[in-house]
Amino acid sequence: MKTSNLLYREEGDLERFVEKEGVEDSKRVLVQVFTGVPEPGNITSLQKELRSIFKEAGVIGTTTGGEILNGKVLENSTVVSITTFERARVNVALAEGKESYDSGLEAVGSVAEDETKLLIMFADGLFTNGDELVEAVSSRLPGVPMAGGLAGDNFTFKGTYVFTAEDVTSRGVVCASVNTERLYVNGYYNLAWVPIGKEMEVTKARGNRIYEIEGRPVIEIYKDYLGAEAEDLPHIAIEFPLVFEREGTLLARACLGMDEDGSMVYEGAIREGEKVRFSIWDTGIMLSSAADNLKRFREVPSESIFVYTCLGRKYLMGNEAEVESRYLQSLAPTSGFLTYGEFFTKEGRNWFMNYTFTSISLAENPKVCGREGQDIEEGPDRELMRFRALVSLVNSITRELKEANSKLEKLAEKDPLTGLYNRRKMIELIDEQLRRSERYGTSFCLLMVDIDDFKLVNDTCGHQKGDEILLEVSDLMRSVLRETDVISRWGGEEFLILMPQTDLDGGTAVAEKLRLEVKKRLRLPGGGSLSVSIGITAYRDGDSLEQLVSRADRAMYSAKRKGKDLVSVY
Repeated sequence: MKTSNLLYREEGDLERFVEKEGVEDSKRVLVQVFTGVPEPGNITSLQKELRSIFKEAGVIGTTTGGEILNGKVLENSTVVSITTFERARVNVALAEGKESYDSGLEAVGSVAEDETKLLIMFADGLFTNGDELVEAVSSRLPGVPMAGGLAGDNFTFKGTYVFTAEDVTSRGVVCASVNTERLYVNGYYNLAWVPIGKEMEVTKARGNRIYEIEGRPVIEIYKDYLGAEAEDLPHIAIEFPLVFEREGTLLARACLGMDEDGSMVYEGAIREGEKVRFSIWDTGIMLSSAADNLKRFREVPSESIFVYTCLGRKYLMGNEAEVESRYLQSLAPTSGFLTYGEFFTKEGRNWFMNYTFTSISLAENPKVCGREGQDIEEGPDRELMRFRALVSLVNSITRELKEANSKLEKLAEKDPLTGLYNRRKMIELIDEQLRRSERYGTSFCLLMVDIDDFKLVNDTCGHQKGDEILLEVSDLMRSVLRETDVISRWGGEEFLILMPQTDLDGGTAVAEKLRLEVKKRLRLPGGGSLSVSIGITAYRDGDSLEQLVSRADRAMYSAKRKGKDLVSVY
């Protein structure tokens, strides 16, 4: 296979280039067009020339946030990349006007073959959901590598386009399948964003929109952490993307802007329940990872390299945005574009990514490998060292605060003497159980346990001995009750026990067992058995927390009045 890349400036350039390179129009030719002039008139002119030259070749194109020509990153230009395969056949298709998943499924269905070894897909960058496209491709072509990305328009967010030689759409997808018996495809990606600060749970989201994080409007989170007002978004958010782990893979999501309903719109989906963190760009990680990639590509067959990398990286890196692609050119002709989101295959699974450098090397000849070239320099930099130290400092402080808060939360819900839940925590747990029982119609019991004649122990033997008895009773209850039962110190010598999924008969049997075990196993300081009085009640439809606790309390006092060392049911 052979790839030739052209910087297209004016009409006639393509025809002259094709003649010079000896390209013959056939099904074995893939033409990729990357244009940084996102105007319908410009695309129409390109299509006219493409149609005049290519009748059989597969042509797909996209508007961009930057174009890659032989490893160099350009702006506001048009690059045409022509790949001629020795054996592989190319099919192309365009689909538009449907939901993202359906468009993807239609396009893939039009190009897929039994011998499909690679799918390159471009989609509009403002309306298409990249995650849904990935799902569509994976359902139709499981295990087939996917590459490409979402069209860009230089962060103007006015209109992005994808096209073939015949058709163009601002709301749809184009794709090309490469079909052959054998094709060597190797991929690489580099995120280079470092998570910073605490994890925050997405509590309300729909598709690629986030409404709430940690139960608060998402805009408030950006105000608190970045000092950003609505007019600062999405531009300030671009520099601090949200990152999160999904099935062991770290992903980033770029913010496109705010909607009138208060949600923030991202280039890909973030699901409710996922834990996100803000992140900061790390040039050192980028250089190290890029160097590893260069070495890896030298060891595998590489006749052509395609790069699809996020425009956000250029926004931050400036002139250094081409460092990764420029070195790849020393191995094989390298072309591609800067995207609003990238498609990539990792360990046999397709992903939709943001803020990521993705590249694939292709070869039909297995012997084309082992090329030498200039290595990427990774020398230490003073500012980089300071940056990494700052990130480490912030993350260490965040980790320490998280550990301290965790300890405080545990202290706030536990009785300091017995280690049982305290009254406040038990009220929360009973409230939760009430909601479950109201929803599902399940029963539960409350047991109020009081140590008989405890005041006498304190008065005659002292409070230290009283504390010892409280601990003995606590330990015994833990050993007798089920793991699902919840024990709390309600106050003084009183304990309240919550028994989920338990009816009154079952709860009474457990209460009686507990009473007998206390009498059998625990002794008073002066000799004789310790005893407890237990009141029990069960949930009734419409019960409030106050009604439940009041019944258990009255049942316990009924046992006291009847002579103590008893179980009383209310």
